[in-house]
Amino acid sequence: MHQAGFPVIMTEIAEPTCVRRKVSFAEAVYQGETWVEGIKGVLVSGFTEAREVVHQGHIPVIIDPEGNIAQNYPPEIFIDATMAKKNYGTNLHLGEIVLALGPGFEAGRDAHAVIETQRGPDLGKPVFSGWAAPDTGIPGEVLGYTRERLLRAPADGVFREVKSIGNYVEQGEVVAYVDDQPVLTEIAGTVRGLLKSGLHVYRGMKVGDIHPVKDPEIAHLVTDKAWVVGMGVLKAILALRSKKGAEKREEHLEIFTQLDQVMKSGQTAMLYTLVDGDGLTELEVGQRLLVRPEGEKVGSFGLPALDQAMVARGRENLTGRTETGIITWQAPWAGCSGNLPGRMIQILEEVIAPQKKLIIFGGGHISLPLSEMASILDYRVIVVDDREEFANPKRFPRVDRTVCAEFSEVFTKGLLEDEFNSATAVVIVTRGHRQDRTCVRYLAGRKLAYLGMIGSRSKVAHTFNALLEEGFPKEELAKVYAPVGLDLGGQSPAEVALSIMAEIVAAENHATGKPMRELRGVILS
Repeated sequence: MHQAGFPVIMTEIAEPTCVRRKVSFAEAVYQGETWVEGIKGVLVSGFTEAREVVHQGHIPVIIDPEGNIAQNYPPEIFIDATMAKKNYGTNLHLGEIVLALGPGFEAGRDAHAVIETQRGPDLGKPVFSGWAAPDTGIPGEVLGYTRERLLRAPADGVFREVKSIGNYVEQGEVVAYVDDQPVLTEIAGTVRGLLKSGLHVYRGMKVGDIHPVKDPEIAHLVTDKAWVVGMGVLKAILALRSKKGAEKREEHLEIFTQLDQVMKSGQTAMLYTLVDGDGLTELEVGQRLLVRPEGEKVGSFGLPALDQAMVARGRENLTGRTETGIITWQAPWAGCSGNLPGRMIQILEEVIAPQKKLIIFGGGHISLPLSEMASILDYRVIVVDDREEFANPKRFPRVDRTVCAEFSEVFTKGLLEDEFNSATAVVIVTRGHRQDRTCVRYLAGRKLAYLGMIGSRSKVAHTFNALLEEGFPKEELAKVYAPVGLDLGGQSPAEVALSIMAEIVAAENHATGKPMRELRGVILS
């Protein structure tokens, strides 16, 4: 659950009787903290401290035999993982989703789902109605051994280790004592698990586990059975949390509503769509997640770790990325043993960016080549002029729209209000100071990709000074590209248009406009 991105709090009794201590977070009760395959468990004293540990990316362990934490702070998901083979009080009211492992629980009455823990073809299968397979009392077979693998207490008394977990032992060797009674091995192999010394045990109680191979590392590895059971828990959670019907349609509608708003604002978003869950059928193909321009997410795949990975990726790619394609997310359990689905999940990544726009105020001789160049660069082009002969489709056959109106009316009547956003570049090339000043007055201060005005230094100064006298903010005028264009030295309308278009592209890409050999260095020396 931790690897899947769910915040986890574990509860334990004061003296845990786990045998596989090297792969059990219960060991934190004795040691204060412990590590299981790269994940840290930390003993905490209460819920507040537990939340801090979760925030740090670890798993808190609380001594809480009565289950008070779950009663005082009801969880979304409650999992009875005691494997007690008997229900000691688990019920449907302990969480929005209640799960139980193994026999002793009825799905639909005691829990929303029961996870099969008996080895076989159904191991890890979520049961949503009825019971898991009954306990046979026979341990799972490992290399032909079943009961012989287990170490059991020969009498009632206090357990004391002689060997350590990870040691290799021969058949008939003493591994531990219960009071003065020896605990002997029936087979040779590696001590995979032992109770902690000092615990009181009863005759026949499981106190250890021998793996019939000489491999000290085996004691530190979670078994394939445990991974498969854990995946069964995840599958049950995904199935029970999945949105259906109206709720699902509402989420999809919200994603596309938000997407429409982002497009209208001229901003960029990242859209992720599940293409292939790699056998994890509880993940729905076609499910979407949107990462908005400010990095917030809309929608969910249902798997928190996958959501978090796509949000992080989306935030990185919101600026500068233009490609759309299939990406593969490697799940944290990809390298684990066992038949686990969802190791390599495929996602369609789409950059949702508005089409770039160029609005040209003034339909004179420079506007003609400028509009042509912008069209070649796939800009949506709009030309505005207050003279009909300079703002018509015949004069500008390749532009998307021409507007013939007084320049002030374009703004006061909102003729282009929906066109101005952060994807819009505006170039002012009108025929006079008055018209230039009108356009700058309404446009400076807007959130645009670019705002430039043609003219000599004296013409620009005249226009800016007039606006300053009106009380227009100096800092807003300072953002206007004026005189417009890069210094290319050209004088013809097409050359001037090229210098303007080059400056627009450089500004939108946050580039310098300097020669590449100056930036990268001279190749020949």
